[in-house]
Amino acid sequence: MKLLEFFSRNLDINYEKDKKNHNIDRDDFFFFILDEDHLHKKYFFPAARKLQSVNECGSRMIIECWMPMVKEACKKYFEEKKMRGNIAKLFDQDLREEMCHRLHDHFFEDIKSNSYNLGEW
Repeated sequence: MKLLEFFSRNLDINYEKDKKNHNIDRDDFFFFILDEDHLHKKYFFPAARKLQSVNECGSRMIIECWMPMVKEACKKYFEEKKMRGNIAKLFDQDLREEMCHRLHDHFFEDIKSNSYNLGEW
């Protein structure tokens, strides 16, 4: 047996420690997105216009509409909370997609009923 067979795996000894220290509170992050006015001005209204013309939308369309807003929120949250580490690992794909679906669930009925003023702003 070659030594390479024993040591070919990357071992991250501090994985569990880092995971515990940087576990993102999903509810806190979601409410951070809801409270950020800049994100709404830049990303919400274009997504709302697109969704207003659709009766039903699938998972792919939800992610397509809300992901730009979520990605920008990840960057802002990372900076505001002065987090350390790799931003892509902290805000993994599952977390970002979950936030897209939560935003969609939160806003979809209001968008459909035109509760938001989607005209000139």
